[in-house]
Amino acid sequence: MDFPPLGHLRIASPDDVPRISVVATAAFRYSPLFEWERPNHAKYPEDTIESYRAQFLDAIQSDDHIVLVREDAYLCDENNKTAAIIPDNTGWTAPKAGERVIVGVISIKLDPGSPHVGKLKNNNGCYLATPHSLNRDLNQRHYDEWGLLSATAKRKNRVHRHSTISMIVVHPAYWRRGYGTQLATWARDLSRMDRIPQCVSAAPMSQCLFMSLGFREIDAIVAEGDKDDPRGVKTLLLEFGREYRGELYQHLILRWIVKVTKDSLVGLVRWTQRRLNRMQVQGNEKGVW
Repeated sequence: MDFPPLGHLRIASPDDVPRISVVATAAFRYSPLFEWERPNHAKYPEDTIESYRAQFLDAIQSDDHIVLVREDAYLCDENNKTAAIIPDNTGWTAPKAGERVIVGVISIKLDPGSPHVGKLKNNNGCYLATPHSLNRDLNQRHYDEWGLLSATAKRKNRVHRHSTISMIVVHPAYWRRGYGTQLATWARDLSRMDRIPQCVSAAPMSQCLFMSLGFREIDAIVAEGDKDDPRGVKTLLLEFGREYRGELYQHLILRWIVKVTKDSLVGLVRWTQRRLNRMQVQGNEKGVW
């Protein structure tokens, strides 16, 4: 078996993106990072929706990502159970009460050279063009700064080549049902099965969950407060499978050797072919062939 059993989880498809963007907006609203990056969400909620639509659509289409979802019976009053603003024009039509809807989602970025690249994909459905987000909800400076801080911390701690849990969210109306644990456990089990370390930048609301699954703190990612938001923001960089690091580096070295050998052989074949062609031309000119 290449993957842990999915159980009640399923592979996300392009048709799921409008609903996923609603779930992401409703859930991420409770993260301190959301406040830091999207201070104008209440004024421009449609931009928030479009931003998450674009992010998850990219992940679903990308061969080096796995996106899984969890479903439950739809609650008609779910929008009343989140502090996020969910506009009417989300591109998603609410079903009848009790029908199955996506309530949780996880996006996993595979390690470079993973044997799972391009697998566990569901391309059924339409890749509808995602309207360009105007990003009016963003504090662009904070958004860019956080991206740089996160990338720097991962490189400093040598986890940038790990498998990475990019995003994991559960709609607040469906919290305390174990769905976040199911999603995170599947990702952890994939790391354990492959013996490849995995990392996640965890906000306070999810740190206990990941630590209960065996993730350990290796660093803190901190943005200091400023005139726009004096509170600043902090997440913990967590790692699972530190003991697999040596195997990961062995895999990377072997992949590099295979690539260099393959490139060298291809180059040798091309050089030989050119040499033979040149000899044939010279032979023809001398009337030897």
